Amino acid sequence: MTTVLITGAGGFIARNLAPVLKAAGMRVTGTSRAGQPVSGFDAVYPASLGDSLRSLLEVERVDAIVHAALDTGPNAYETNVTGTTRWLEEARSDRVPLQILLSSLSSAPDAASDYGRGKYVLEQRFIEHDQVVFRMAIVVGDGGMFARLRESSRRFPVVPLLDGGRQPVYVLGIGFLCNALRDTIVANGEGRRGRAWNLQQPRAYRLRDVIAAINRGYGYRRVLLPVPVRPILALLRIVEKLPAPRLPVTSTNVKGLTQAAAQGMPSDFAQFGYPEEPLDALIDRVARAQSPHEGS
Repeated sequence: MTTVLITGAGGFIARNLAPVLKAAGMRVTGTSRAGQPVSGFDAVYPASLGDSLRSLLEVERVDAIVHAALDTGPNAYETNVTGTTRWLEEARSDRVPLQILLSSLSSAPDAASDYGRGKYVLEQRFIEHDQVVFRMAIVVGDGGMFARLRESSRRFPVVPLLDGGRQPVYVLGIGFLCNALRDTIVANGEGRRGRAWNLQQPRAYRLRDVIAAINRGYGYRRVLLPVPVRPILALLRIVEKLPAPRLPVTSTNVKGLTQAAAQGMPSDFAQFGYPEEPLDALIDRVARAQSPHEGS
């Protein structure tokens, strides 16, 4: 039986991926800070980025690792790069056959955010060792950036749109992502190793169209208000330094969106053999799977 380790077991992608791998007959293990049980996993071990995986690898014969763990703390760049590199090297020493890094379309050596620069550094290390890198767009599902956009619409009657929401953004469905990961693991990475794959549907949408589709899918009636980027970015940076509740959208998200707007993004979506889906269909599926529409 193939044993897969998913780091960051409590995260959005890990929670959706585990049952897909289980349905394919795999043993699914994970890591989380507390090591508490997570639905869909056979076992979850306590480990955070910065810790060692050696004790876990001594008790589990792991065939593939999906690196989904992400630190968002004040030293996120150093923690993510150093911690993920350590796990990559420890797994190589233990002769784990396949490792998959979940990265982002915002990855670049000159990315506007620490997140994007960190992902780029990690990509080069995984590619150097003939492993697999998946660069993700906004994943339409019950977490991640999509959930933060949805939360903005749920909580506020007026939704600010940076520069009128003209930025082109790319999406992919959580179902497609989980299927692509499963297929890659089944094939032991054959045909996917040694490069980064852009996992976004080929069509770009304007950000305002994505927000409008969220409002339609969840039954929200919201006013979309165009606002300039710079004052909002400055305000987010100030608020993030305060001991206040976490905002649904961060300055890192804003910087990533504004940089992506200036880039053309070739897509490898067709290489994976699944059909492209309309934005409304992707959102409707997620909305139906979640709780009934909340107050409009």
